[in-house]
Amino acid sequence: MNDVTIAIPTFNRYDLLNRLCYKLIQDESNIFNIRLFVIDNGGCLIDSGYLKSFDRNNPRISIEVVTPNYNLGVAGSWNYFVKELGSCIVANDDVVFTSEVISDFYKAADNYPNTIIFENSKANEGFSTFFINKPDELLGIGGFDEIFNPAYFEDDDCRYRLKLLKNPVVKVKLDRWAHENSSTLKNASNEYKRNHLCLYLRNKQYYILKWGGRPGKEKFLTPFGNPIDD
Repeated sequence: MNDVTIAIPTFNRYDLLNRLCYKLIQDESNIFNIRLFVIDNGGCLIDSGYLKSFDRNNPRISIEVVTPNYNLGVAGSWNYFVKELGSCIVANDDVVFTSEVISDFYKAADNYPNTIIFENSKANEGFSTFFINKPDELLGIGGFDEIFNPAYFEDDDCRYRLKLLKNPVVKVKLDRWAHENSSTLKNASNEYKRNHLCLYLRNKQYYILKWGGRPGKEKFLTPFGNPIDD
C-alpha cells in the first residue's frame, strides 16, 4: 500500500478544511495510507475545536498541523511543502476529492515520469489541487516565487518557468474532484476587499515586470529582460 502526503495550507476557513478531511476519511474505496499535513497560516486551528472532530481512529489517515509564526502566503506554504515533505499532493482547503484523485495523479506520473508538476485540468483550477512529482527538480529552479504574496500569479509564474525549461506542467483530468468557492471575498468587509484588490494588482504588475506581459502574453525568456523577439 502506498504512503501519500496531502499538503493543505489554510488561513481561516477551518470548516472547509474539516469538510475535505472528512471526505477523505470517509472514503471507503481508499487504498492509500494518507498523511494530511496542514499549514495553519491563520494560527487558530488548534483552538477552533475542529481538530477534535476528526476521526483519529481511521488507521489509514493521519493528520499533522504546523502553525508558523506568520502567514507564509501561498508560495511560501508551497515551498515549505516541497522542502519538508518532498513529493506530495497540494490542495486548497475549499476543494473536496476522494482517493481516486490520488490514483489519477499516480497514473499520470507513471505515463510521464519526468514531469515536475501535474495540475488539475479544469479551467482556472489547475493549482487548486496539484501533484509535485519531482521536488528536487522544482527546488533546483528556485521553487515558487514568494514575492507573489500572499497569493495570485505564483502558479502562473511557475507554469511559465517550467514551460521555458521544456518541462511543462501536465494537466490531469480529476473526475472525483470538486471546488466549492469559500466566498471569503464576497462576505468580507470593504476594507478587506480594498486590500485584496491592491495585493492582486501589485502581484499582477510584478508578473508583467518580470516576464514582459501578463500570463499568456509573456515577452521575456529570462526574468526582467531578454525579449523573445530579440
